[in-house]
Amino acid sequence: MAREAVFPDFGTVNTQASYRANIIAISNALPCVVEIDVNPGFVTNDFVRLTDLNGSMPISRGQDPLNNYRWKITLITDTSFLLKYPVTNLPVDSTSYPPYVEGGSCNLIRNNFEYTAE
Repeated sequence: MAREAVFPDFGTVNTQASYRANIIAISNALPCVVEIDVNPGFVTNDFVRLTDLNGSMPISRGQDPLNNYRWKITLITDTSFLLKYPVTNLPVDSTSYPPYVEGGSCNLIRNNFEYTAE
């Protein structure tokens, strides 16, 4: 006798929720502060990736050293946060980085992840 699979109906589930914001400013400071246009749900201790900042874009947008890395954030306001290194939890010093020009995106990559020594 064949078994029948039963799947519960959860309705429509949007697994492609967008946790992405447009970057509107990045400071050259210690700590480095990022300002975004709208907060898509970021909270303190989230991990984000800044993209489309590098010099290989048609127009350089500055802040190349921040491009495409994982950063831990601490919210300052709803639309601004400071960047921290994920392992050390120390603030990022962007005083020697190229100045921010324009554009770029900030993408949530993980909520509240903790690095451990093990």
